[in-house]
Amino acid sequence: MTTQNTETTRAALVAVMRAVPEIGVVHPYERYVKDTAGMRRLYTVQLSGGDQLRGWFVRRLAARITRNGAGRALVQTSWHIRGFMALADADESEIVFDGLIDAVRRAIYADPTLDGAVMSTLFEKEAGAQLQASGPVMFAGVLCHSADLVLTTETLE
Repeated sequence: MTTQNTETTRAALVAVMRAVPEIGVVHPYERYVKDTAGMRRLYTVQLSGGDQLRGWFVRRLAARITRNGAGRALVQTSWHIRGFMALADADESEIVFDGLIDAVRRAIYADPTLDGAVMSTLFEKEAGAQLQASGPVMFAGVLCHSADLVLTTETLE
């Protein structure tokens, strides 16, 4: 079994996301640079149709720690998964982006232990990544689709 902690959970989550076809760039943390051109470069990927702003990042939102029956720390961590994709109305890009969102959700749901990095991502009222919001935003000077997903993981540390 993989050591369960924040670092291994983040790495496993990013690995699951990177395996999604056509996902784009996936960063293990929220990236920042001072200028919009630099931000565009961080989130741009080369696809068969050319370069496109299409990227994601993972951020830890919160952690709740309790003890299990054996006195070990049981940690529930909330993760923010945020994605961006350049909007192109004529290409029906909203439909393409919705497909990517669903592919990320399905990939996480299909591997509820993130290859052993966590005890589970499946809970009584939530199963895997939950879409919180989706809509157009300006990102790095580009009109984009944006999605915010939240995932809760449970680890025994």
